[in-house]
Amino acid sequence: MRKFQTILNSLLVFSSATTTLIPATNFIIQPVPYKGSSSGSSSNNIDDFVYSGYLLRYFISKSSNISTNRTVKTLEQNIVNNKAIIYSTARSTSNVTMQNANVFETALMASIVNISIYGMGSWKEFFAETYSKWITTPDEMKNKSWEILNNFFIDIYPYLQSNNFGARPDTLQNSLQYIDKYFSNSTTSITVTKPAVYDTTLTMKPSDVVDLQYQSLFGTRFGLQQEIPNKYVNLWNNSYTYNALKTSLIMWQTNATKDVTNDVMRFNGDVLQDNIINFNGNNLSAGLANMMNDSYTKASAVSLKKYQDFVQQATQSHYSSFDKLDSDLKKLTKYETINYQTGSTIFLKDSVDAMRNYYGWEDSTVNSFEKQILNLFNITYTMTGDNFKYFLAGFLFSPDTPLVNQAGQTEAFTRYDFYRIPGTDQIWSSSIAFIVFSAKGFNNYLKSGISQEYQMGWWSSPNIFTALDHEMGHAVDVYYGMVTSDPTNAAKKFSNILNELGIKGEYSGNVFGYDNIINNTKASAMKIALIVIFGVFCVSIIIAIIWSTARRKATRKKTDD
Repeated sequence: MRKFQTILNSLLVFSSATTTLIPATNFIIQPVPYKGSSSGSSSNNIDDFVYSGYLLRYFISKSSNISTNRTVKTLEQNIVNNKAIIYSTARSTSNVTMQNANVFETALMASIVNISIYGMGSWKEFFAETYSKWITTPDEMKNKSWEILNNFFIDIYPYLQSNNFGARPDTLQNSLQYIDKYFSNSTTSITVTKPAVYDTTLTMKPSDVVDLQYQSLFGTRFGLQQEIPNKYVNLWNNSYTYNALKTSLIMWQTNATKDVTNDVMRFNGDVLQDNIINFNGNNLSAGLANMMNDSYTKASAVSLKKYQDFVQQATQSHYSSFDKLDSDLKKLTKYETINYQTGSTIFLKDSVDAMRNYYGWEDSTVNSFEKQILNLFNITYTMTGDNFKYFLAGFLFSPDTPLVNQAGQTEAFTRYDFYRIPGTDQIWSSSIAFIVFSAKGFNNYLKSGISQEYQMGWWSSPNIFTALDHEMGHAVDVYYGMVTSDPTNAAKKFSNILNELGIKGEYSGNVFGYDNIINNTKASAMKIALIVIFGVFCVSIIIAIIWSTARRKATRKKTDD
């Protein structure tokens, strides 16, 4: 039996100004021995296999004119001039030079296109948030930023994934060159239509604006329109501008050579305001705010049609019904453990039916939920190719809050497994991923109709079931690092892993559609009944005590008389 050994467990949780639980992803990275041959490189660095977010940031930067933006150039010069003050806790600032400023620009532009403080946390979270934004943003809210993501996921990612799989040292240059070719004006360009370019220099919003429905402590201002609160330390983390600068500063200082979480370094908000934004009496706040103006531009009709055609193709190529998807996944993920326990690790219909009964969901809610899952799988299969079905080993839902062995705010987690060369710490390829959701989060969002985390700028999508697509984004991200394999070998390896894991090897808590979970309404009724019974019991005891005491007093009085 293959043994799974944990080498990294990193929990990313972002606090919020509200009491709403913010879903977070718990990364559990577990290399397993690789059996087979490959001509690719191996590495002990996980970032060499999970780096789609790095490529996407590069693509977004190329889809803009940020490198010529005067406000940004002044920002960069201020940072270089005052880096000793700004990076007061950093060991080195040798990378923070004007010659290396493109790293800062890439990170800042990514934060402009993908409005998500949570997505700034790492390459991994950034990719997952953009994947969710691309798939779940409603048509009426699709803007220039969405159009840029649409270009990447339809025109770029499928080619890169199928041709440049494996470790980053082997594939990075080819991937970047392909992206450069996409923007080439020569006859060798790989796109027929001119790619969308985000204009960071607009001084006014377009006349026909998109209603993005942002609402936070800063009113309807979003992105770099939000100023850094002066001297209000507790509000810095709620300012989008503060977080965007923080992430960009960290990327610049580390040269973005590896995935660095944006909590590795702290910055003083007042220092950023006084030494970067408003230095020497030159306040750049208006220039920063203007950089958000193109976010109000509606996505082009060409882009909308391209997405609609892509979804239609995905549906025709894969599944037109939720029931058929469910049936095939049940068969695909069958297992038999060493203890002769049998079942499947993906059973969508049973899971949704159990959630319907537990939470009392209406038919309209169930239909929306199933439709979103169906659309998600169709799009993902079309983007990744046939072997992805031998990669996603679980898609489970639980009533547990918090999820077992997870922090209290974690509403979902994705576990990635990797093959490694026997006897070494060298990773050779990603192997599988599985996802577990706490369904309570979905049920809570039903009450509001729009994600409050989106309105605050924490999440990238207003969709109330966005965690589905976010977590699938993590799986797609790590799949980029999988060494290609013929379907026969892939199916055999996949089956072996499922037999070793089973359901409880993926999640030891309660699972909708697998465990006998009592109806939520009935459970509440039982709790009320038990409380009433306990109350009656307590009252009876009190009455009995009072009656007994009164009787003893009466008896004593007769005796005294």
